Amino acid sequence: MLYNTDMLNRHEYREKIVFTLYQHLLLHKELNRCFEDNFEPEEFDDYVLAIRDDVNVNKDVYIEEISAYLNKWTFDRLNLVEQAILLETVSEIKQGLNDKAVVIDEAVILAKEYCDEEAYKYINGVLDNICSSSLP
Repeated sequence: MLYNTDMLNRHEYREKIVFTLYQHLLLHKELNRCFEDNFEPEEFDDYVLAIRDDVNVNKDVYIEEISAYLNKWTFDRLNLVEQAILLETVSEIKQGLNDKAVVIDEAVILAKEYCDEEAYKYINGVLDNICSSSLP
């Protein structure tokens, strides 16, 4: 997918971050390098940097937490796009970068567009459970 390097909206940034995480997972390429390859310097706003830095530090913790809600599955059995969507979304939720309902809706939209037909259902369920477990 080609992106206009003018200001992207939040949905477009999420989509681009998911693509970047997918590349990282697929190629086992260093995460910072994937971001450098996929984002123009002017696109590194606070939101993009927050997701990049958080996933860099907390990826394994997030994978464990996601795995706890997968029922009979493990994170590594999900396809890489699903993994990328979940990592991006969990990072955004944990950091409180946006309203949880908005973030989950965005994840469902991305899953419907890029994943198997039914993937959005369990992505929604996993994210709902993570949000419920992290309520104050």
